[in-house]
Amino acid sequence: MTKITISRLETNIGTFRVSGKMMVTSLMFISVDILGSDGWEALMIDPQTQWHKTLMAACEVHLAEQQNITKA
Repeated sequence: MTKITISRLETNIGTFRVSGKMMVTSLMFISVDILGSDGWEALMIDPQTQWHKTLMAACEVHLAEQQNITKA
């Protein structure tokens, strides 16, 4: 299990800050914040929401890109 931190992730639904745990086959959010006009705001993590699905997909792409950069 590897701890991950993404300090700023831009998506079509907002800018997020994420921490979580990544296993070989899965990713689990520990905390998620969205950047609003007044700064970072914590979100309740609910896997049934659309933002969770969108952010999970964006994190997976981001982490895969980071792995490719590290290997190069």
